[in-house]
Amino acid sequence: MEEIKHVFKLPQEYSFERAGIAGKKFPISDLTNSTGVLIIDTEKGHETTIIEHECDFIYYILEGNGYFEINDKREDFIVGDLVVIPAKSKFTYKGKCKLLLINNPAFSMEQEETLN
Repeated sequence: MEEIKHVFKLPQEYSFERAGIAGKKFPISDLTNSTGVLIIDTEKGHETTIIEHECDFIYYILEGNGYFEINDKREDFIVGDLVVIPAKSKFTYKGKCKLLLINNPAFSMEQEETLN
């Protein structure tokens, strides 16, 4: 029987790069299919506005600063802030930053609607 890992190192390679962001997804699906954990890097922010229909997104700001625009309301962020975006919210973010993203349920592209 294969031993299950509970401690994960930051992946070396990006899992995806699109819309101005690059993400490293932690491979935790052997432990849970209900939650996703990623590190997001961006030089300028998200290039699109989206509605995530299924997931709650929780961002923890590791580096940098900028702002989120959530349901047409702008909120600035700095290192150490926590940003909670409930499912069905319209949002984007701008700034040079590194973010820890936790989403529940785990993200899939079919759940996301791109507005611009």
